[in-house]
Amino acid sequence: MSDPAVTIRRVEPADYPAIQRWQNDPEVFALMDYERPFSAADIAASEQNAADEGVPFVIEAGGAPIGRIGLNQFRARDRTASLYVYIGERSAWGSGYGRAALDLILRYAFETLNLRLVQLWTLAHNERAIHLYKAVGFVEEARLRDRSFIEGHFVDHIVMSVTSEEFSARSGL
Repeated sequence: MSDPAVTIRRVEPADYPAIQRWQNDPEVFALMDYERPFSAADIAASEQNAADEGVPFVIEAGGAPIGRIGLNQFRARDRTASLYVYIGERSAWGSGYGRAALDLILRYAFETLNLRLVQLWTLAHNERAIHLYKAVGFVEEARLRDRSFIEGHFVDHIVMSVTSEEFSARSGL
């Protein structure tokens, strides 16, 4: 799947070193709410689990991998799934690649997988992500108080979702 500037493709074992580097980047690590650093074995196991339970993708810009995006926690009866995303390459931050990747995966979720709703959660202080999610149609559903203990204090989670109808209306489909 692609957009003029961005492509998403299935994760391959050759991507594991980049994924490990991204996930261990202090800022990515903090915003993704990871609990401990990742070893190469952790990444291999995590990516196998992601493939077994969902659809994991690498985000590419100009043919180079820059981040991860995927869907998991599928509920077939309800036609829902959860989304995760991050841009790991700092040089790609603020370039619009995250939004393009979100458009691609939401089109895939709604048009190919026939999902009705995609949901996610993020840390309440991750304002850049919340702004991005709202820009592609996500609506804030809830604030879960004190869900993560980070740097000596508890942080809220924000739960958001977008329906196929909301995404279609926003994207003009």
